[in-house]
Amino acid sequence: MDTLRKQKRKLKKQIRAASSEETNGLLVIWRQLKARHSALSRAESARKKHRKKRKNQERFIRDPFKFARPLFLQPKSGT
Repeated sequence: MDTLRKQKRKLKKQIRAASSEETNGLLVIWRQLKARHSALSRAESARKKHRKKRKNQERFIRDPFKFARPLFLQPKSGT
C-alpha cells in the first residue's frame, strides 16, 4: 500500500513536469496504479470489517448479556 502511494505521488510529479506527448502515457500508468491501489484498499477494509464482525460474534456467543449491556446503557453525563 505504501509503495503504491509513493509510486502514485512520484508519477504525479512526473506528469506535471512532462511534455504533452509524455503526459498521456503517464496518465495511463497512473490510472492503472490508482485502480490497483483502490482495489487493495477495498480488500483491506473488507478484511478489517470481517475480522471485527467475527470478534463481535465470538464475544456475543461467549456471554450475550455482557455483550448487550453496553448497547443499552445510557452514557454518563456531568461531573
